[in-house]
Amino acid sequence: MMNSSIEEVTNWLQSNSNRTLHISKQEEKDQDQVELRLERFEHQQQQAQSIDGYGDRHALLLHGPGVVITAGHEAPLPSNAFVIGLDGLTAAEVQDRQVVLTTERGIYSITAI
Repeated sequence: MMNSSIEEVTNWLQSNSNRTLHISKQEEKDQDQVELRLERFEHQQQQAQSIDGYGDRHALLLHGPGVVITAGHEAPLPSNAFVIGLDGLTAAEVQDRQVVLTTERGIYSITAI
C-alpha cells in the first residue's frame, strides 16, 4: 500500500514539474512555509542511516529555487532543495491540486499554485 501511495505522490510531482508549489510543514509546535518552483525531484531510499543517526533513510527531495517563510519573513531556500523525510509515513493523500503526507514526525501539505 505504501509503495503505491508514494508512486501516486511521485506521479503528482511529475505532473506539477516547473510549477510553483506551496509547502506547509508542521512538526510538533513548529510550522514552516516554503514556496518552491519545482525543477525536479528525487525519491531516495537509503539502506543505512547517517553516522549521527540524523536524516531519513526514505525521503523526497524537491529541487528548485524557493523561499522559506517564517513569521512573515522570507529567506532563500538553502541549496535550492527541500527534503521531506518519509520514514514513519502513515498516510499519503493525493488530490487534484494538493498532496498531504503524514509521518510520525509531522504533516506536509504540498499545494500547486
